[in-house]
Amino acid sequence: MEESKFYAYCLQGDVSSALEYLRSIPNKSKKYQELESKYDHRFFGGKPSHRFKTDDAWIRKVLLTYYQYFTSVLTGSNVKDAETQLVQSLALLISDNDLIDSLDLIEEKLKIIFEEKGYRFLGGVTSPFRGPYIWKTTKKTDFTVELPHQTQRVTVYFISDFIMQSWIHFATLGKKFARGWAKAEGLYYVDEGPMKKRAKLDSNEFQVSYLKHEAQHLSDYIRFPNLHPKDLEYRAKLVELIYESKSFRLLKKFYYEAKNDPKFPHPYSSYVLMTRMSTLAFGLDEIQNLEKWKSVDCAKIQDWARNLYDEHSEQLIVSGKETKGVI
Repeated sequence: MEESKFYAYCLQGDVSSALEYLRSIPNKSKKYQELESKYDHRFFGGKPSHRFKTDDAWIRKVLLTYYQYFTSVLTGSNVKDAETQLVQSLALLISDNDLIDSLDLIEEKLKIIFEEKGYRFLGGVTSPFRGPYIWKTTKKTDFTVELPHQTQRVTVYFISDFIMQSWIHFATLGKKFARGWAKAEGLYYVDEGPMKKRAKLDSNEFQVSYLKHEAQHLSDYIRFPNLHPKDLEYRAKLVELIYESKSFRLLKKFYYEAKNDPKFPHPYSSYVLMTRMSTLAFGLDEIQNLEKWKSVDCAKIQDWARNLYDEHSEQLIVSGKETKGVI
């Protein structure tokens, strides 16, 4: 089984297709039989059991409410209906006499309560679904990051001891998760997981795929404050390719996550990037088989990525600082 293909379905918010693909694999190993059983139990078993990293009864109820929402949207339920149910369920858990029908307001109140309990709570959307990040420990370090045409000084907050990591972590049973994000005050890095699987600070996974990627977001927040996530991701992924010495590592990742659906910024930006790269590498405007990319010179990919980045920057400049994007 191609695990990258399986998890790509999950990252596209389509657990049903992921499980269908897994079930289609003949003569599965014990590992994949167990994986199929876990997915079937979590998403289609009716009464899944969840493990919580806290004994606080109220926190468990909040987490369970989000888990139920994740299950609904990841198995094809109407997103608006699922969010309505999420609002109603969370509102019951907040000690407030006001009638609250806004998920943003509810999460602001949740943030206050979680902070009183010793946790940080970041609500909002990891496109296209809701789902908070909730953690306990934060440490910070400053870095100087080279980007195309500039150098960016950034503060990185290393965060750990999570009790929730939004819907991607839930959809992949913890195998995949947002490694970090950019906010006005700096970059956040999820320093979680087994030590042997954590990226070393001098590795390309950290220096390129995390640090340069997120630092590019910080730069773009200032230059183009209204830029849509799909354009932000497109630019940050091009920056990764510009500085990555082993391009195939990234191309394989972008290849499997690519999806022609603008509602999903990460998959859609990978689709646009890989389509444009295919045109430059092979003269064809559709994404080519992964095997073909193994023979493409890394230096050429870096040059093409820089040219695409500069081209996109010029389009944004022409559109004006308030532009929402051009892809």
